[in-house]
Amino acid sequence: MIATRRPELVVNLPAPHAQQERFLRSPAKRRVVRAGRRGGKTVGTGILGVEAFLAGRRVLYAAPTAEQLGRFWVTVCRALEQPIDAGVFTKNETYHTIRRLGTEQRIKAKTAWNADTLRGDYCDLLILDEFQLMDEDAWETVGAPMMLDTNGDAVFIYTPPSYRTAGVSKAKDRKYASKMFKRAQGDTTGRWAAFHFTSHDNPYLSSVALSELAQ
Repeated sequence: MIATRRPELVVNLPAPHAQQERFLRSPAKRRVVRAGRRGGKTVGTGILGVEAFLAGRRVLYAAPTAEQLGRFWVTVCRALEQPIDAGVFTKNETYHTIRRLGTEQRIKAKTAWNADTLRGDYCDLLILDEFQLMDEDAWETVGAPMMLDTNGDAVFIYTPPSYRTAGVSKAKDRKYASKMFKRAQGDTTGRWAAFHFTSHDNPYLSSVALSELAQ
């Protein structure tokens, strides 16, 4: 564990593995991450969200279902447990929010199958997890405009679509996330960046179990 100390709180974050570290420390305003199952993508976004929150930013994390946002929420709650217990931050389990009262400093996790579930909010760090399952309007119609006044950052996390997920995806173009990844790969401005890692890049998973599963 990494202990981050500030005068009024102690925060404990998981130690990021090497591939998580790459997208966490990227200066790009738009980061597209393609990762394998259990590769550590959601825990990585939890680390990113907590670090941004502690820097005073307003963080919005969205995933298609409540089950999917659970891992992110567990990560941020464990990291901020001590300052929450001390009353430095307030937590609302119903709305999945952690905030410092009287400021814009906040983490919020919510479900987002489509654009409508994101309307009416704003942030300066937007994280869209399992993005391949979302309606594209979640970014194009709602996500991008909500950060026009802050020039905020956006992180898109996705796993290549499979036959298993094809029936539940809300995306009009099932290859939208993959196309975004390719555009990010080809970007030369520094505004976009693409990252890729697999389940095998997560050192916290059993290599024996992974091999068995692959077979």
